[in-house]
Amino acid sequence: MAEEPTEAKRADGGDSDLEQELGSATVVIFRSGVTDTRPVLRTLRQHGIEFREVEMPMGSEQMRNRFQRLQQMTGWGSLPQIFVHGAFVGGLDELLQHPILNKGGQQQEAGRKRRERGRLTGWVVGYLGLLPILAGLAAAVLAPQAVHDQAVVGTLIYSAAILSFLGGVHWGTALLREARPRAVMVLSVLPVLVAWLGAWIGVSGAPGGGAIALAAGFAGWFGYEGAADPGTAFPGWYRRMRGQLTAVACLALLLLALFA
Repeated sequence: MAEEPTEAKRADGGDSDLEQELGSATVVIFRSGVTDTRPVLRTLRQHGIEFREVEMPMGSEQMRNRFQRLQQMTGWGSLPQIFVHGAFVGGLDELLQHPILNKGGQQQEAGRKRRERGRLTGWVVGYLGLLPILAGLAAAVLAPQAVHDQAVVGTLIYSAAILSFLGGVHWGTALLREARPRAVMVLSVLPVLVAWLGAWIGVSGAPGGGAIALAAGFAGWFGYEGAADPGTAFPGWYRRMRGQLTAVACLALLLLALFA
């Protein structure tokens, strides 16, 4: 437990060596008899940090010698001198700026970095998800007829899977909410139905029509996301990414319809 300021120990000749004092608590404060450490001690208590004060009055030659040893250790010419985990940090102002008293800020920074990594991962995975559609379009335009038909059908099936996935995103977020919105759970099935319809039309001999149906499904679902269910609280970057991916996917499917 943290020591009360009235229990500050005198670092006179009967004390252990200075190095041993440094390991006696998480925070060790060497101070004079007139140093007002109360604001810092309140902060240490609020954070639940173990501390110890060591009073160093200059009334004896032995104490002055010990203070000179402390100065040699730290290069600091006055009191108080404060150590955290045995390492010198400075005086009262330096302690208040030390990370041990700013864990909240560190946690916020760590959270920001995690969110940034999540955003980057989302963008990378999202754009990688476009590659099969673009590759299928390129094959439909440039490949020989034997490959052309397979490329068109494969692109339609993959696009149908992605459209179904976008509906599943809303289904999943609805399940995670305490008051599960039935309307959202019902509407999130629509992309699956449109995806099935587009794929069925495409493999039934009308690939152009299937591509147009899927493009309409992507555009329509993006419009729904912007207008409905604010409770999902998707991050802003997700909406921006969805807009870009939807535009590219719809354009690719419409071009595919021309070459199907």
